[in-house]
Amino acid sequence: MQLKNFPQMKLLLILVLFPLSEISSLNAQNAELKGIVQDSLQQPVPHTNLIATPLGEEGSITFAISDQQGRYRLDLIKDIAYGLEITHLGFSKGIDTVRIFENTTKDFTLYESTESLEEVIIEQQMAVVVKEDTITYRVEQFKTGEERKLREVLKKLPGVEVDREGNVTVNGKKVTKLMVEGRTFFTGGTKLGVNNIPADAVEEVEALDNYSEVAFLKGLDDSDKMALNIKLKEGKKKFMFGDLEAGAGIEDRYLLHPTLFYYSPKTAINVIGDFNNIGEKSFTMQDYIDFEGGYASLLEGTNSFSSIYNSDFARFLGQRDFTYNRKEFGAGSLSQEISPSLHLDAYSIVSGGKVETRTTNDITYLTETGFDEFRETTTENDVFFTLSKLKLRYQPDAETDVSYDALIKTSSGNAMQHILSQTPQAMHQTTTIQDPESLDISQFFEYNKQFSYKHTTTAIANYRYQDSENVNDWLFDRPVFSGIIPFVDEGDTFNLLQNTSTRSCNAHVDLKHYWVLNNLNHIYPNAGVNLLNQGYRTLDYQRLPGGNINSFQDSGFNNELDFQLLDAYAGFEYKMKRGDLIIKPGLTYHYFQWQVEQFEEEVVKRNKGVLLPALMMKYEFGSSENLNFNYNLKSNFSDASSYANRLRLISFNRLFRGNEELENELSHSLSLRYYKFNMYRGLFVNGNLNYTRRVNSIRSTNNIEGIDQISSLIYTDMPENTYFGAASMAKQIRKLKFTLSGTANFSEYSRIINNETIDYHSRNYSYTAKTETRFKKLPNLEVGFRQDFNNFKSDNFSNHFTLISPYANLDYDLLNDLILKGNYSYNYYENEGNKQVNRFQIGNASLFYNKEDNPWSFEIDVKNVFDVRYRNSNSFSEFLITDQRIFIQPRTILLKVGYKL
Repeated sequence: MQLKNFPQMKLLLILVLFPLSEISSLNAQNAELKGIVQDSLQQPVPHTNLIATPLGEEGSITFAISDQQGRYRLDLIKDIAYGLEITHLGFSKGIDTVRIFENTTKDFTLYESTESLEEVIIEQQMAVVVKEDTITYRVEQFKTGEERKLREVLKKLPGVEVDREGNVTVNGKKVTKLMVEGRTFFTGGTKLGVNNIPADAVEEVEALDNYSEVAFLKGLDDSDKMALNIKLKEGKKKFMFGDLEAGAGIEDRYLLHPTLFYYSPKTAINVIGDFNNIGEKSFTMQDYIDFEGGYASLLEGTNSFSSIYNSDFARFLGQRDFTYNRKEFGAGSLSQEISPSLHLDAYSIVSGGKVETRTTNDITYLTETGFDEFRETTTENDVFFTLSKLKLRYQPDAETDVSYDALIKTSSGNAMQHILSQTPQAMHQTTTIQDPESLDISQFFEYNKQFSYKHTTTAIANYRYQDSENVNDWLFDRPVFSGIIPFVDEGDTFNLLQNTSTRSCNAHVDLKHYWVLNNLNHIYPNAGVNLLNQGYRTLDYQRLPGGNINSFQDSGFNNELDFQLLDAYAGFEYKMKRGDLIIKPGLTYHYFQWQVEQFEEEVVKRNKGVLLPALMMKYEFGSSENLNFNYNLKSNFSDASSYANRLRLISFNRLFRGNEELENELSHSLSLRYYKFNMYRGLFVNGNLNYTRRVNSIRSTNNIEGIDQISSLIYTDMPENTYFGAASMAKQIRKLKFTLSGTANFSEYSRIINNETIDYHSRNYSYTAKTETRFKKLPNLEVGFRQDFNNFKSDNFSNHFTLISPYANLDYDLLNDLILKGNYSYNYYENEGNKQVNRFQIGNASLFYNKEDNPWSFEIDVKNVFDVRYRNSNSFSEFLITDQRIFIQPRTILLKVGYKL
């Protein structure tokens, strides 16, 4: 690929060379002080704090923590005197004065303290305390005075990173829960607290690795979560803060964003609002998944993952490209200490709005006929949804933890879609109107009891009720699927109505006992039962003039299906530790019994037993380096719609029928993960390998004629293998951070197309290289380059795709009061199969003004600077290749005014 193909690359090269030239200049002014911290016996002292404080007005505080070998490294300005403090719990503080003119090596010796532990903590006020899975930062040791919000404080803590949205990582591990004084802040996500909690209220920040919400389960439930706990200053444990932001722009654009927070030791209240038509989202699909407990919790529940992503308002949340978007959002939460042992947490979210989209597609069908289709789709969606959650937690003593959760979700709305489909043979138009409604109620009860050090029991019971209905009103300009759908010709249009409803009741009880034989051996027996009852109804018919209907019942349409599943299981896990190696094998027996009824007639009633083994192994090379291996044989059933064996219309060119003969899927899953973080070397390495082999699976079969598809499901033992690898390495060199990451995804599988079994091979590679600067007085840049390679082939065809995407992000604090932000990306896509090339560029910019200690702020915000009308994307499947143009919102210019309480 020639560089001349990318004129914008010149700009990117300038942005890359700028930070490199600046770092070269800084290197000429700075020198490195390094060495070893040891005790009186000349043994290394790991996790020692070293703080270098300038004795004059120049320079800034520099901090380091010694690694496992006691090594430290400090980056100091040449010919500047620093006061150096070396502290470690159990040792007397070391004090020294240093002034270096070149790279210097100097070792320090600490001597054991004769003072009590409490006196050491009080007098030394260590900047960082590392104790097992907890890192405690005393933020006053790192603050420089200009911090306004918690995010600015966190950015200065060693090993802590905060991205542009407010997501936090500690030593490379993502934080999934945020607490204030040990209590969940709002819903537990980091964004809200990180971007709003005042910096001057924070005393300490605790990073809690392997966090467990139930304290006495830590070390038993093998949690891999990372949490942050914010400890407040004594005089700041009761405060109110918030802001009001309003904006207006050309073409009637507007924004109104009020927030208000109140916190005290016993009560916390949060209120957020967001009303805009500029495309900004206060509540995204990722936020919703975080509210549900994250991806891991979705994968654990029966059908929960698919139900989340297939819900109507989830599709609304997931839309990120649109020609118009109006958002109305409100959220409130309450956290209340009813008594010292009883706590209440509740929140409610209400969101609505309107989204308009437009896409055009050039589609190539990989069949013998080789049809080409041009398709234009426009939509208008109005969606309204609510989420409300209540949690009561009762902790009468240190050995008992009881909690009750109730979650209610509702959604409703209407959507209109217009499709223009054009092939060399014909042109057709379809209009669809939808009116979806849904109700979802979940209740969750958990009881945890520690009877003794050796015996702990957990009992969990939950019940979920789901009810959803949707009416599809199709209007065609021609009969679709002639010969299958018995349309009556009554004019120039053909009106098909489809009513779909799903009702589901799911009850689950799980019992688990933790039996500690000794410090090196544990046994965890468990048992439970899961009951699922689902009803699925579809009704397709033609509406005729005069109110008459044309039923499709006799042509194989309509479903009235009931699906029942019993999953009773029992098993155990054995956990043992041998040196630095933890091994946990497990074995669970599941007894499945399921029944399918269609129109109240039993069509299937079966049962079977499945033995599911599991193995976890973890080797710890040190406190910040480990290797994890996991193996599971997984089994799961599909939902009721997959068993509905009569036809239903899915889209204007697709019919679908389920299969009552489906059984449970079985798949082997193996993963290997390596993690290392070395603060001394400024190095972070993370890599993982995954392999999945499907033994028995549910797969679709497709019969294609022209652009029309008829799909069904089969239960098959056709092999399917997926290999996935990902790795990233980051290196910090003074004020510059380099990151290189990449992924590789290989898959081999078979599908049945037009009664022919075809083997497919997919190869996807990608890598990203980026550089980030961390200057205090100079512009900060993130410059990156991403490239993707995709190879998809079968017995009949082969295609190659390449995507190149350089990008740059700028964050520049001008004169301390004026902040310039911008981001730019250039995208070059090439389909090597048909020699099609797509190029587009996206840019955004803002200029923000806020004088320190002044509540007023002003901002000019420009979205889509280059006024790009659409962006390109491409996709492929077993029988088609799609080149897509997704139209986006035109350039938006907004003037914002903000006021902070």
